Amino acid sequence: MMTRTASLLLAAALFFARAHAYGAGPGTSAASFLNLGFGARVTGLGEAVMGIADDVSTVYYNPAGLAFNAPVLSDNRPYEAVVAHSLYLQDIRVTQFGLLKRPYAVHLTQVGVKGIERRTSETAAPEGTFGASDLSLSVSHGRKFGGFGLGVTGRLIRQQIGERSASAYAMDLGFLHRFESRPFSVGLGIMNLGTSVKFVEEAYPLPTVLRAGVTYGLTKRFPHALNAQLDMPRDGAPVMRLSFEYLGFGPFTLRAGYRTQSSAQKEAAVGKALGSAASGLSEFYGMFMGVGFRSKLGGLDYSITPYGELGSAHRFSISMRFGKGGAVTAQPQSKPQATTNVGGPK
Repeated sequence: MMTRTASLLLAAALFFARAHAYGAGPGTSAASFLNLGFGARVTGLGEAVMGIADDVSTVYYNPAGLAFNAPVLSDNRPYEAVVAHSLYLQDIRVTQFGLLKRPYAVHLTQVGVKGIERRTSETAAPEGTFGASDLSLSVSHGRKFGGFGLGVTGRLIRQQIGERSASAYAMDLGFLHRFESRPFSVGLGIMNLGTSVKFVEEAYPLPTVLRAGVTYGLTKRFPHALNAQLDMPRDGAPVMRLSFEYLGFGPFTLRAGYRTQSSAQKEAAVGKALGSAASGLSEFYGMFMGVGFRSKLGGLDYSITPYGELGSAHRFSISMRFGKGGAVTAQPQSKPQATTNVGGPK
């Protein structure tokens, strides 16, 4: 089982890397809402969470995290749920829900926008308005083989624009290894491998992306997390993500992240390409910031993402841990500093 699953992941990675070499132009993928992130903790970290994958929001990116023990702060409570809402750009509303009971998890994302003007000819006044909505439902499972975790996610995707609708199916594959003797975690995954989204006669592929990330920390001596991640999307240039999660203020958490982008992309976002410029916080395009409050029963998280002249996206998440479970068996460790993970498994 381990050999077949690992071989499938490797084969898919090699195939995708080869396809990426030929390149697909930006904007050639459908279901772009899948790139909006999941929850305020994730977006506060700039989505650099492949090496973390320790809670219901982060395992959306790497289902292999479901193969490992729960964090210490869970107090052995077997269930974890998160509800997130985003005040996005242009009145776009993003609502998300996740539920986890290791080694399984489910995730739901719903995106909606109303009041889009309808025109069938060149008229000054619109003929009416219509709405658009996107829906994603995911089910994940993780298993552990020795010191390695492997995970898979099945995803149903549905998009609707006015009276038109289309559906697609996708799969994620994830790998996670937490070193026993060193405070490092390494994650690898491929997201959104699946069918195309077809509206009328036009079909568009999903925003498939290959991700590899490393995390330093998540131990008693260093409970914080330093993260680095490389994304290779099928329809764009590679993206490097860096983030830091700091837990040195008691129950409060500070988060910051950064993602690379081309100079032309940043100039267009902040308005320099058109001779204007974004002001205030909106100028920090490519940066991610967030804060959180954590307890054994759950937490509250907030993040803000500047988008240049378009403004900033605000996200709020509420997480809860509940239920009664047995004692969590600690993973064997060869050095004292790695005996317990605060943000990840033991």
